[in-house]
Amino acid sequence: MGDNGTPNQVLQGYRNRSGKGTINEGGINVPMIIAGKGVTRVNETEDALINATDLFATIAEIGGGNTGSINDSKSFKSLLTGTTHSNERSYSFKEDGNDDGSIDYTVRNANYKYVEKENGDVGFYNLTNDPLESSNLIGNNANITSAETAIKKELINELMNALENNL
Repeated sequence: MGDNGTPNQVLQGYRNRSGKGTINEGGINVPMIIAGKGVTRVNETEDALINATDLFATIAEIGGGNTGSINDSKSFKSLLTGTTHSNERSYSFKEDGNDDGSIDYTVRNANYKYVEKENGDVGFYNLTNDPLESSNLIGNNANITSAETAIKKELINELMNALENNL
C-alpha cells in the first residue's frame, strides 16, 4: 500500500502539485495489493472505499478477534475472497496539514468528492466523469444539477460529522 500518493515528479495525468502530500486524488488514491493464504481474488481491481485504518479491523477479523468500530476501522476481509463487501464504507474522509499549520479537508463517496481548504478554496468533483479533478463543479461557469447540489450538501454534512467526531 502506498503512503499518501504519488510524488509529483512521476504523477501522470494530474495537474501540477496534486500528488503526494495533498488531498487531491493523486495524493490520496493509492494502490493496495494483498496476497497470502486465504486470498482467492487474483488480478482483480476493487472500487470499494477503503481507508488505511481499515487494516486494523481486517487483521483483527482474520485473527479471530473483535472487529468492533475502533479508529473508524471497517473490515474488508470479505473482499479478499469475493466481491461482496459486508462492511462497505459510504464515505472516505481525509485531512492534510500544511507547512503553515493550516489543515485541508476532503470527503468523498463512490462518485463525488468535496474539498475544503483552510485558505477558503472549495471544490466539488464528479470522480466518475473527472477522476483527475480537472473540472471543479463549483467553478465560475459550472453547471451543477439539483441532484449534484444535494450530493454536495450530503458530503458537507458528512465532513462536519467527521470533524465533530474527530475521525
